[in-house]
Amino acid sequence: MHPTEIQVGLDVGGTFTDAVLLAGNEILEKAKVTTQPDNVLDTVLQALELLNIYDKPVSEITVSTTLITNAILQYKLPKVDLLLFPGSGMSLDSLSWPVPYEVLKGELDYRGREIIPPDELEWRRLLNRYQKFPQSKVAIAGKFSHRNNLHEHKLEAFLHKHYPELSITLGHEWGQANFYRRSLTTYLDSACSDIYQGFAVQLKQAMSQKGSNAQVSVLKADGGVLPLLKLHPVDSIYSGPAASILGALAQTEPDQSFVVVDIGGTTTDIGLVLSGHPLLNSHGARIGAFSTLVRSLAVRSISAGGDSTILSEGNTFKLEPYRQGPAYCLGGPAPTPTDAMRYLNLIPYGSFAKAEEALAQLLPDNKRDSLHLHQLAQAILSRLAEKIAQVIEDLYQEWREEPAYKIWEVLHPHDHLNFYVWVSGGAAPGIVESLENRLHTSVKTGMYPEVSNAIGAALARPTFSCTLHLDTSIKRYQIEETGQQGEWLGSRKPHKEVQSFMEKIAEEIAKDKGIELGEPITQPFDYFPIVRGYQTVGQIVRGSLIVPPGVRGRVKR
Repeated sequence: MHPTEIQVGLDVGGTFTDAVLLAGNEILEKAKVTTQPDNVLDTVLQALELLNIYDKPVSEITVSTTLITNAILQYKLPKVDLLLFPGSGMSLDSLSWPVPYEVLKGELDYRGREIIPPDELEWRRLLNRYQKFPQSKVAIAGKFSHRNNLHEHKLEAFLHKHYPELSITLGHEWGQANFYRRSLTTYLDSACSDIYQGFAVQLKQAMSQKGSNAQVSVLKADGGVLPLLKLHPVDSIYSGPAASILGALAQTEPDQSFVVVDIGGTTTDIGLVLSGHPLLNSHGARIGAFSTLVRSLAVRSISAGGDSTILSEGNTFKLEPYRQGPAYCLGGPAPTPTDAMRYLNLIPYGSFAKAEEALAQLLPDNKRDSLHLHQLAQAILSRLAEKIAQVIEDLYQEWREEPAYKIWEVLHPHDHLNFYVWVSGGAAPGIVESLENRLHTSVKTGMYPEVSNAIGAALARPTFSCTLHLDTSIKRYQIEETGQQGEWLGSRKPHKEVQSFMEKIAEEIAKDKGIELGEPITQPFDYFPIVRGYQTVGQIVRGSLIVPPGVRGRVKR
């Protein structure tokens, strides 16, 4: 990023949408609007208007959006036919499928060689269904299609020949080995395509009508950015939690290790940074009932935030996992932790009198004095801090099982003892003391906690990964991240030529995605000989080239 370029970051949260305008990593404008869950496009356009971007030479606008996350969690998805080629040796009934599926004949082995051809009679029976619904959505996934997409492509061609208006998504494009996760990821990407494309096209049109030529990008679950129209829709899940991690990175010194806690109105997002690098989830994101292959940061969202409803329960109170509206001190209908923060003067916004009134509702008439109100406010914040702390402690055990964490722990054997907690969000100043008391560790917050996620979106850089799987004995290669497959024309025992081959493919992929690679990291190659009859007949080669998540500089104070 050129130091004089103007960047815009937007974070569409469950309660508010925050926006910042930066030039040379210095914040020039900030904005906050109420999120309209059913009209994310209008929310984004309102925030951009408040930043007055249309009379400035803005180079890039990056959006972190809950659009796809909400569509999945609220079951606002169209019907998709999930067609599977599971082959033999796998009991689909032993897995928990959140959606119906249909099994088709046809089998490949683990190296992608055809064992049993498909049955075209089965395919012809499908045509009867699509005669009635020729614009249906179809997701096709084969057990070993990540090694050979033959059956998926054949079925796609057969269906499109008869019904070209069918919307078909293929599983090999998510080129990893987990068939269950690959099938569900393919399903979700198909189901979310119209929702996402509608948002993307309308946003680009609205920007063009306003005279803006800025590139619009979307933050992905892994903390990277891609141009709006180049993104797989399902890759945008959990972009909010990713923004919170990147916002913390943009406001801290490089090489530090800390836990990130982003307290929103509806939820709290928790993640981890190790020596300046966000920890990635090695398995793929899980959203609702769906386990996916979406690359994501190792984060978790919990149903507790500054606007969580508090109800009276006998002689005590209960912190509910839902939000009824804004805090009572801001005109909302029920007491919340934000009211406790306002009563204790830990935050500057909201009506003090209303906050006092909200807390008084939770106490009997004879205990509505300043002493009991003060104790209640502290107890509410302690309860919220306890809920957050318990999740951090649970997550710590999960994080320690991640391969990247284990490597980091070997290289930094004592640094985990020096973790601090970084808190962001509008309610951040109000929870610092309670979290410190519960966790017995340092808790910090930045200069801009109320727009930290928008800062993270604005300064996020592209991520990239290109993993090559090459089987020279059958002369086939695959690229894990894109599903690209083809014939290998090189040596059966390659060495240096493999790296140059992968680098060329990586450059082509990056160009197609509209991103610059910068200085990617090449992971060491693994070479496994294939021996037949005491002779080496080929090799299985695996290697990767990556650009990890990070930020383009630190925000200036």
